[in-house]
Amino acid sequence: MDKWLRSPWFIRAISLILALLLYASINLDDGQTSSDSIFLEGNDKIAAMNNIPLQVKMNEEKYVVKEVPSSVTVTVEGPNSIVTRTVMQKTFEAYIDLEGLELGSQTVPIQTQGISNQLSVSIDPQEVTVVLEKRSSKEFQVGADYIHRDTIKEGYQLGTPEVTPNQVDVIGSETEVSKVSLVKAIVDVQNAESDITKKESPVKVYDEQGNELNVVVEPSTVKVTVPLLPPSKEVPIALKAKGDLAKGYRLVSIEPLPEQVAVYGSQDALKGVSAFADIEVDITDLKEDATIEVDLPMPDGIETVKPKTIEAKVNVEQITEKTISNVEINVNNLGSGKNLTFITPEQQVIDLTLIGTKQELENITKEDFEVFIDVEQLVNGEANVPVQVNGPESIEWQTSNDEALIRIE
Repeated sequence: MDKWLRSPWFIRAISLILALLLYASINLDDGQTSSDSIFLEGNDKIAAMNNIPLQVKMNEEKYVVKEVPSSVTVTVEGPNSIVTRTVMQKTFEAYIDLEGLELGSQTVPIQTQGISNQLSVSIDPQEVTVVLEKRSSKEFQVGADYIHRDTIKEGYQLGTPEVTPNQVDVIGSETEVSKVSLVKAIVDVQNAESDITKKESPVKVYDEQGNELNVVVEPSTVKVTVPLLPPSKEVPIALKAKGDLAKGYRLVSIEPLPEQVAVYGSQDALKGVSAFADIEVDITDLKEDATIEVDLPMPDGIETVKPKTIEAKVNVEQITEKTISNVEINVNNLGSGKNLTFITPEQQVIDLTLIGTKQELENITKEDFEVFIDVEQLVNGEANVPVQVNGPESIEWQTSNDEALIRIE
């Protein structure tokens, strides 16, 4: 028995069996990559480990690098036990060192650290060509982009999204960051029937042509809330003044901001709404231009109005008075051979009280007005005739006599 145990053939057979068992255990190990290859050569073992992540050593606060392969193949050869431990534990790393290199395209060797010096190491590829660029960071506003929007509830539409946070930092090479045109949170709205909230919508960055850029976004996801709105239409707003301005002022204009609002509801309800008419704005005692908030009423059958509150832009101006005295009353269309006598006013003149801004009244004279009575339809005798006035449209006026008492003979 002892002679048999000391036989070299017995020792070789036992070694082969143990090696095969070890090989099987390595390939069944959860940490072992299925594509790794192991070969036995005498007392040594050769192992090729695929998909080893390639690390980059550089000043990441100042630079970024492009065209770096994600992984490499590392092959080790040496004593069986050390190779086995290296393959199973994978505590080493493969890397490229870019410290101190100039910007631009650089060809650098791939190195390893953490592998026993009792093993010989080869790497595939042995070197890589990468592009080193300055790091840039810029803040951008985030919008929303939707997928599956054609599946939302029929007749409904997506409202204005609320994005939180609404700004992100885009980090990358100066070249890539300079290309940024759009930053969008991608929101899946498939089969939406109510308001949509996505707590982690991925943020994508695009250039002017819509190509996605290879940059880092911080944060990489944002929260997006999108209202789902029923059918709608735009309707105009008409305002009217309520109350009286302070004495000495007049209303120039009153305008709604915006001029139209959106109303939401069923199609039947929308048919019954054509405008918000005669919405009152209280201008009582105003002495200067003002912007006044106005709440809009909710029409019957309408679910909501956006915006529900508008602004009324009220423009007023200060006015003054100016009196022009002794303006002659002309007589129009007096028949041939007839005489006309003014009884009241006896002197055939009236006074005009003009109302307008100081600038409007400054250069106004009696020559700017035509004051007359029209007697074309009158017969002989006494009659009260309206005093008519033509003058500048920009001002108002009052007459000392609205009528003239005359006698025709």
